[in-house]
Amino acid sequence: MNRIVLWTASEQVIVDAIVAHVENSGLTSLKEQIDESLKAIEYQAQALSLYPSLLQSNRLGDSERNLQTLVTVLLERYKDDDIFVLPTKAVLSRSFEIGKINFLYMLYHACSLLKDHTVTIKEDTYDAICLKIISVMTERVLLDLLSDVNRNSVRVTAATTLAELWEGRITPESMLFNPELRSMWLIRKTITPVFGTLLGTHEYFSLFRNADENCRRYITYSTSVPDEMFALEEFLFGLTFEELYAAKNELNRQGRSLFNKDDMAGIVGHKSLFFMNTDQNPDPIELYRFFNHRRNKAAARRELKHTGPTRTFEENLMAFFLSEM
Repeated sequence: MNRIVLWTASEQVIVDAIVAHVENSGLTSLKEQIDESLKAIEYQAQALSLYPSLLQSNRLGDSERNLQTLVTVLLERYKDDDIFVLPTKAVLSRSFEIGKINFLYMLYHACSLLKDHTVTIKEDTYDAICLKIISVMTERVLLDLLSDVNRNSVRVTAATTLAELWEGRITPESMLFNPELRSMWLIRKTITPVFGTLLGTHEYFSLFRNADENCRRYITYSTSVPDEMFALEEFLFGLTFEELYAAKNELNRQGRSLFNKDDMAGIVGHKSLFFMNTDQNPDPIELYRFFNHRRNKAAARRELKHTGPTRTFEENLMAFFLSEM
């Protein structure tokens, strides 16, 4: 059995620092809650470690199970979020990751109760939560690729990557999956859309300027594929295709050349605006909610054959890089 590792090195520094601050502050009840939650996470990791490795060969009676048989089963049977096709270890792995997210949230809120030297630690905890949520989002995107029969060129790689992700969450060799997706999300989190002419000039430039060479290749490629270009615009503006379409029509109707944030809120409603104020840290869960909102809209367009992007920016980006593996 591989050595169980609950946290990355940077996460362990955060956990140790906040636990020490809580203990030194005499917050006995909070310290007990933290200890109990940590114990629960350890039990989850132990349960996860008891299941056979998804990457190695295992025998069940006369049949052999290995990575190749898992990939084959996933390719043949997984569709429409069919959780019963997934290995138990995969389900536990996701629960384990969400459990750690909830624990980091506890530490994040605990920082507000501490008096000294916690501002930097709180910011580090916030960033750690964001990265964990991007990990869960990455898993969701890979599952979407797996179930897309129109993406046969990347489905095998997606299935293999999923197995590695599920297996790697309690090992010291835990991999960084699709760093491009993480990079693009961390950049997007700092961009406040200005809307303006709704052509996305400012938003595209801000993303392109801060992206690495690999991500710039995808941005350039996506502008030549309408479906992927529209998905990228949703990602950049924080609005769905339909909301952007309504805003552009309203811009023309009013005979104006520019719209600002308040104008957009008046058209689509404040609740539809994501990541509009980067002066304050939004709830990290907003990352996933925003992704899932666009994902559901794309699924509806596919089903109803409506105009607009039929896949999310995240799925298109990951398919682009998986195809090169």
